[in-house]
Amino acid sequence: MRLPFGFKLACGSETGQTVTMLSPRHMRGYIEGYYGRILSWQERHRIVDQLAALGMSSYVYAPKEDVNHRIAWRTVWDGEWCADFADFCAHAARRNIQVLAGIAPGIDFDFHNEINEFKNLVQKSNQLVEAGADAIFLMFDDIEPDPEKFAGLGRSEAQCHGVIARQLASEIAVPLCLVPRIYADEIASEAAAHYQELAATLPAGVALFHCGPEIVAGYGPFDADRTPVTTAGFQRLVLWDNLYCNDYCPRRLFVGPYRGRTGIDELMLNGTGMVETDLMLLSVMQAGDDERRWQMVLRANGVPEAFFALAPWFDAPVISGTVPKALPAPHAEQMAAIEHLLWRWKTPLAREWYPFLFGLKHDALIAAGEMPGDRLAKTQTAPLHQHLEGR
Repeated sequence: MRLPFGFKLACGSETGQTVTMLSPRHMRGYIEGYYGRILSWQERHRIVDQLAALGMSSYVYAPKEDVNHRIAWRTVWDGEWCADFADFCAHAARRNIQVLAGIAPGIDFDFHNEINEFKNLVQKSNQLVEAGADAIFLMFDDIEPDPEKFAGLGRSEAQCHGVIARQLASEIAVPLCLVPRIYADEIASEAAAHYQELAATLPAGVALFHCGPEIVAGYGPFDADRTPVTTAGFQRLVLWDNLYCNDYCPRRLFVGPYRGRTGIDELMLNGTGMVETDLMLLSVMQAGDDERRWQMVLRANGVPEAFFALAPWFDAPVISGTVPKALPAPHAEQMAAIEHLLWRWKTPLAREWYPFLFGLKHDALIAAGEMPGDRLAKTQTAPLHQHLEGR
């Protein structure tokens, strides 16, 4: 059995027997786990360098746009991809960053053909391990509930997922981490029962990634009085943090202070896929909720003073169940700040933020009734244009 650097053995009891497993070392870092964008290998190297510079430890490779990661999970990666991935893992190892490599079979894993499906899963996992992955990240997120998948098996969905995770953990030579289908309480009313069944099935050592009560977590996502996942019996919980992720609202950008995570031991930030922004957000994450330190991070990344006049519009997402903070219409000074940032700020980070700044300008003009009709038709999608025009 290969014991990757920095990993430890975890022992637990499973059906009365002692089970010894590998467990990843402490996790704090970056998740490449969003929709709509995919990083280049060079960009991934840069993020690993930033993680190392900040004293973080972990990188999760799980981009939804990698076809072989999710949609075609049974298909092995080709030789060129494996060579690039091996080079990436070697680069990470030199910087003491562990790489957790994701496979997401839940979209169509056939539990009525479990033996053959499991062989595919082991083959894909071993391909990643042989290329240098320090852990396998088994993912059942973002799939619709389908009771027919489990009909006649004599096991619930949570038990089926737990058994597959337990079997895979025993087959591979590196630790296993897991994302459950119900990775936030708001996904299902039966969340508590799901967690308890899953926890009873998983062996010790499997780290469970979870978002807490909401998919985009608010304050204290792992507070015991807020979510049943903290009391379900999982040995190790890691926060999958979507605070800055914007694949569900691609017209918005969040870059405010990193609030509400005090006291969480292990957490991983799911990024935006814009590399300059994500490099900066890792530093923002490290700065915590100290606004002075947050401003220092932005300035150190070349963000002009003009941006701070607009910061309330780019602060944080709306958390489920909360009332969005009301903001006044941008005044003349703030509109001038938008113009300055659009036309005079010229850096790689500025190019990533350009569409969001332009979007704010348009939204402010629309709200003020100052957007000419022909300009409205040119800049907005047809459904939104027609809605705004009252058609």
